[in-house]
Amino acid sequence: MEGVQPLAENVGNTPRPRFEKSKLLLVASAIQGLGLLLCLAYICLHLFAPQVPPPIQSIKVQFTKYEKEKGFILTSQNKDDIMKVQNNSVIINCDGFYLISLKAYFSQEVNVSLHYRKGQRPLLVLSKIRSVNSIMVASLAFKDKVYLNVTSTFYDSLYANGGELILIHQNPGEFCAH
Repeated sequence: MEGVQPLAENVGNTPRPRFEKSKLLLVASAIQGLGLLLCLAYICLHLFAPQVPPPIQSIKVQFTKYEKEKGFILTSQNKDDIMKVQNNSVIINCDGFYLISLKAYFSQEVNVSLHYRKGQRPLLVLSKIRSVNSIMVASLAFKDKVYLNVTSTFYDSLYANGGELILIHQNPGEFCAH
């Protein structure tokens, strides 16, 4: 019995079978293949899935009531509009070109200017008019505020009939912050 070594010492000295290394490589290859298959499936599903276009930024606001301190009050009739009126200005959430329509009939001769950014030239300036029906395209950016400035000599009886301001974003997919 002296020549026989204990079992614990024997284990380290025995040669290992080669099939363990090849088995490990086979398992690793199978996992890699499965990962590649999952990646391809994800890419194919993403490419062929119907693309949902981003919602179009647009708003239609009306103005008829005039207040000395604020000017004409802008109100949106549709609560589902993506764009909102805040502090009597239409807030721009997306960079890009906007189609802008301004229509109104005034009770007296007025001066009208449509602004989008403090310190910048107005988008539209009209003097001594009783009606406006104007359409334009302007490049606006995130955080711009479109607002209307109307001046007259007699503010007491000033009102607008059918006053509306419409903004429609022309290139969805540009930078937007919601």
